Amino acid sequence: MTDLVIINPNSSETVTAGIDRAVEPLRAWGRPIRCLTLAEGPPGIESQMQADLTIPHMLALAARQTDAAGYLIACFGDPGLHALRELFPGVPRMAL
Repeated sequence: MTDLVIINPNSSETVTAGIDRAVEPLRAWGRPIRCLTLAEGPPGIESQMQADLTIPHMLALAARQTDAAGYLIACFGDPGLHALRELFPGVPRMAL
């Protein structure tokens, strides 16, 4: 486990690129950081329903990241945070 994985649960590559630029200074600490876009997500998350519908896809994306040291969900409503904790017990997860 090496990389910190930041998941943007909407499908906006522009938002993900902004997140990637924002965390650039943190890479100086030596931990690789990867920012991922949820292709199956809506263009933006504006309701609880939209957030909830991203969860299965976000969990599948997270499960494919076999080298993750931890996960961050880059969304105000923290969609899937508790499910991610259950899927990966002992791996740090948080919302951004």
